[in-house]
Amino acid sequence: MRSSVLRRTCATAVATALAVTGLAACNSEGESAADGKTRITVNCWPQPSAKIDHKRFDEDVKTFETQNPDIDITAHDAFPCQDPKTFDAKLAGGQMEDVFYTYFTDTERVVSINQAADITEYVKDLKAYKDIAQPLRDAYTVDGKIYGVPRTNYSMGLLYSKALFTKAGLDPEKPPATWPEVQAAAKKIA
Repeated sequence: MRSSVLRRTCATAVATALAVTGLAACNSEGESAADGKTRITVNCWPQPSAKIDHKRFDEDVKTFETQNPDIDITAHDAFPCQDPKTFDAKLAGGQMEDVFYTYFTDTERVVSINQAADITEYVKDLKAYKDIAQPLRDAYTVDGKIYGVPRTNYSMGLLYSKALFTKAGLDPEKPPATWPEVQAAAKKIA
């Protein structure tokens, strides 16, 4: 329960900071319409099948827009959030939503091509941000600047076939522990 509240509080605070200042988490800053409102796009609107997340997201948007009547938020159901078929093209073409999700492993690349805004001043003093585990915060920090806020955490692992290792002459009880070792094992298996 606490992590849910923490995520919502932090996400809302960050979205507020980004929207109020006109900053976006990419290069296409929120657009201003003829009526003077700022329009902000967000990808990864929760899937309708995730009823609780979908409801909370809609509630957060409604609350935000009520507190900021000069800002309209449009959410896109963009699952998967980072579709490899479109993600890089949208970034390169400046067509990415104003606020978007990315994998922990892509932060440096997105920052290096100037598609993320430095949001340090907007999140550094948020108590909810400080409650997020440091390694997760570090994943969205480049050169001491904060470019994103973790929404969830995930783990990745590498599985291997002991039979295939044995067949290739590798010791199945000593799997690779580094990327160079993975590459060397792959060459032997190939």
